[in-house]
Amino acid sequence: MRLLPLLLAACLGLTGCATIKGWFSPSPPEEVKAIPAAAVPVVEAPPAEERALPAPATEPVAPPRAVPPAPEPRRPLPSAPRPPSPPPPSPRVTPEPAPSVLSPVLSAVDEQKLRADTQQRIDRTTQRLRQIDPTKLASADQDSLQTVQSFLEKAREALQAQDIQRAFTLADKAYLLADELTKR
Repeated sequence: MRLLPLLLAACLGLTGCATIKGWFSPSPPEEVKAIPAAAVPVVEAPPAEERALPAPATEPVAPPRAVPPAPEPRRPLPSAPRPPSPPPPSPRVTPEPAPSVLSPVLSAVDEQKLRADTQQRIDRTTQRLRQIDPTKLASADQDSLQTVQSFLEKAREALQAQDIQRAFTLADKAYLLADELTKR
């Protein structure tokens, strides 16, 4: 990458300044260079009354340079033909598949262990809930008790649906909340 700027600088140095000066100083068009001096019209002196005004410069004025035509606007590339639109959907209704459960794949041994741990959590949480008297709880604690019962119910449903990871998570949450309630 360092070689490229060095190479460009060397090429620029070898071309010489005269070439570069030509880029920036205006040069008359080829048509003006080709006109012989005899073909330039001679301006006659104006009458004496008009001599009081300063005489205009008699240097030949180069015609304005021709402006190159503007480039044509780019045309967009022809697009590929679009595929035909799909046919309208059929009027019959197909049942939606059950949402897939994203959980790690467990071996049969790990799955059995997790199922046993989940059932153990559910049983222990149920025992803790039997120890709690709902009439002695404050309103916030009664909300927590309902949350524990909801977690337990969902854990049992997940266990029935073979979603063992979710069942364990719900049972664990229910157990921890029930444990806090029994300590109060």
